[in-house]
Amino acid sequence: MFSEYFEDWEVKPEFEKEFVSLWSGWLGSENYHKLDLVTERDWSRFNAFIKNLAVNFKIEHVSLDTKSTIEVKYIESCLSTYKESMDKDESLFTKLILPELGCVISEEWDYTYIIWHKNNGAVEALSPYINQSGLKHFHD
Repeated sequence: MFSEYFEDWEVKPEFEKEFVSLWSGWLGSENYHKLDLVTERDWSRFNAFIKNLAVNFKIEHVSLDTKSTIEVKYIESCLSTYKESMDKDESLFTKLILPELGCVISEEWDYTYIIWHKNNGAVEALSPYINQSGLKHFHD
């Protein structure tokens, strides 16, 4: 499954990006201070989003080290605490595959996740889960 989505250690370039964030668009330099105002409660919306997905979708956890995936049986095993997340190195960011939707969800910097998709309805299917979790989504 890994090779369907990844080339070397990156998501394949044919995937489009939909950004999931606490905000409805890029902050811009005049609003960077908002990053410092994010609370643990705000941050927890991302874990809520992933937990809600796990109720209705099969999820595969991506290991870039072994270039493989493993089915997630217990979603909590893929989630970080607030403290862990604040101290996390980029190499430890979570990457998940939702095979049913043909997409990858990756944790990124600055309170942002990316849905990597092929305009196949994945964003539309995930939109209610994003909204239910109190998050926003947008694309460039």
